[in-house]
Amino acid sequence: MEPATKATAAATARGRRAKRAYLILFVVAAVVASLWVVHRRLSAGKETTDDAQIEADVVPLSARVGGTVKIAKVKDNQAVKAGDVLFEIDPADLEVEVARTQAELEAARAQESAAAAQVAIVESMSKGGLSSAKAALSGASASVQSTADSIRAAEASVARARADVAKANSDFAREQSLFDQQAITQSDLEHATQIRDVAKAGLDVAQAQLDTSRAQRGMAQARVSEAAGRVVQSGPVDQQVAAAQAANALATARVKAAQAAVDRAKLNRTYATVYAPADGTVSKLGVHPGQQVMMGQMLLMLVPTETYVVANFKETQIKSMKPGDKVEIELDALAGTFEGTVDTVAPATGARFSLLPPDNATGNFVKVVQRVPVKIVFTGKPPGRMVPGLSAEVTVHVSE
Repeated sequence: MEPATKATAAATARGRRAKRAYLILFVVAAVVASLWVVHRRLSAGKETTDDAQIEADVVPLSARVGGTVKIAKVKDNQAVKAGDVLFEIDPADLEVEVARTQAELEAARAQESAAAAQVAIVESMSKGGLSSAKAALSGASASVQSTADSIRAAEASVARARADVAKANSDFAREQSLFDQQAITQSDLEHATQIRDVAKAGLDVAQAQLDTSRAQRGMAQARVSEAAGRVVQSGPVDQQVAAAQAANALATARVKAAQAAVDRAKLNRTYATVYAPADGTVSKLGVHPGQQVMMGQMLLMLVPTETYVVANFKETQIKSMKPGDKVEIELDALAGTFEGTVDTVAPATGARFSLLPPDNATGNFVKVVQRVPVKIVFTGKPPGRMVPGLSAEVTVHVSE
């Protein structure tokens, strides 16, 4: 064969091979495009993730009072019903506290009764004392007026007695002169002397009465001052009654505080018996008879029977997702597909709730697709044992 003919045959063969390659590539591209279209049609309105697991609201139970564990009625991994007794703490110390607070309550009530009686006594004594003081002041004032009248009468008696003495002295001098002239007898002179002495004695008596009246006036004035002081002292009746009423109010408040302490002690006594708050299974049991526990110490974990699914979807998958959307749930531990509905979509990504949330302002920003937790509840009661922590794959039917 000539060289030209060979070259033409080779070129024709290369063209056929190229056409065949292009044809194969076209077929492959068509198949891929068809598969993509089929996948888009089949997955339209669905969002799927395998980043999901069974969850439950696990309840850590702790002691609300301290003491020695007397009875433990459950074992680890034991199923319990709501209201079942889990364990009991020795209530001896708590009962002593109840008795002590009750005794303090009785003492407070006795003080309240005494304070209430004191209010009535203060009201009576204060008002009665004021009336008595005013009456004493009135009587003392009357005595001062009476002694003033007595003083004026005594002063008049003294003046009259002095006049009598002056007249008696004048008569005695005249009688003495007549006696010296022997104009009268010795008997007449003695009579004049007697009259003079009687007049002097009358003056002394009148003067003594005046001094007595003046002394009585001083005593009456002192009684007036004393009575006035008692009136002033008894005057703030309202303040005294208010002070007694305040003491009574304080005693009443102490009764209320003591009653609250009794109620608290009785409530603590009820905490000695710990009950299951809901149906579930006991786990992580850390309490045994004879063990000393403290208030707030965690004793066990209660895993409830009600479970749900938490699925972490990419941020690009939740734009059309809303509560009420139908969900298909597949569990690795159980065969079959279970139905559920979207309950809630978390208000933040999972990274926001981490111990050290990322801070993109540090300059080390690397964009990572975030995950948003979505809570899914089962429709009806799911079959089998739904243990929290089991892996799941969920598909949410969303509306475009």
